[in-house]
Amino acid sequence: MTIPYNALYTFQLAVKLGSLRRTADELSLTESAVSHQLKRLETQIGRPLLTKQGRQLKPTPVGERLANRLVLPFKDIGDALSELKNTQEDLSLYVQPSLLDVWLLPKLLHFRPQYPQIRLSINYLTSAPETLSDTQLLIRSYDQDYRTSNHLFPILDGETIPVCSPLFTEINQIRSPNDLVDVTLLHDNSIDAWQNWFAQFDLHNAVRPDLVYEDFHLLKSATLAAQGVALCPTCLVKEELESGKLVQLFSDKGNQGRMYGLEFATCANSNLKLLAHCLRDK
Repeated sequence: MTIPYNALYTFQLAVKLGSLRRTADELSLTESAVSHQLKRLETQIGRPLLTKQGRQLKPTPVGERLANRLVLPFKDIGDALSELKNTQEDLSLYVQPSLLDVWLLPKLLHFRPQYPQIRLSINYLTSAPETLSDTQLLIRSYDQDYRTSNHLFPILDGETIPVCSPLFTEINQIRSPNDLVDVTLLHDNSIDAWQNWFAQFDLHNAVRPDLVYEDFHLLKSATLAAQGVALCPTCLVKEELESGKLVQLFSDKGNQGRMYGLEFATCANSNLKLLAHCLRDK
């Protein structure tokens, strides 16, 4: 005997709701479709299961016994589905915006199809909590003197190089670091990076706060638009350098010792460790 699961569920729901219309609404079916399922079930069993009393449906004695036997199995099925749904776990990533399109999103193209049960929430690094839970991951820059009790794994070199657009080099003759003293310098958040870069050449008062941008995306856009010279991480402008949209002026580096890395708590759960491993995998 083939077990008519759909018809049994429809019957159990009809007994519970006591109405053909309400049952149809609950199942997003027409009343005719519900009635057809119930009649087919009665035909298969060979006994009447429901009677109409006005607009209400009432189970026959046989129908009531069957409905009572169906309550627990369907509850168990519902509980099992809920448990499976709850195995999907949210992991929260707090990422430095400059790393999102260049590094993180391409990595996730490979991760998400392999692990669809792991749901990801991607947030700005500035909204990260002070203390990380077992489902939270930071993707950030840090200097060589940075200390943390969390796990910290490097992923990219964060050292910077001076770059500008080809148009900017046509307008401004730049042959040595000294020539940068007289051109527009672009800054990311502060002028500290340029001050440290010039210090390599004993040029300690060469930096003016010409244009300061809130984040790297704004800085890179301005650099591409020939607004000035910027110190940019090589890993984040690699494509622009290879295509000729930007040119490297000098090999001398800034932000020496800086890295980009993954930071997460020592209590991180297995899914977060799996994600971190996949992100580190080259």
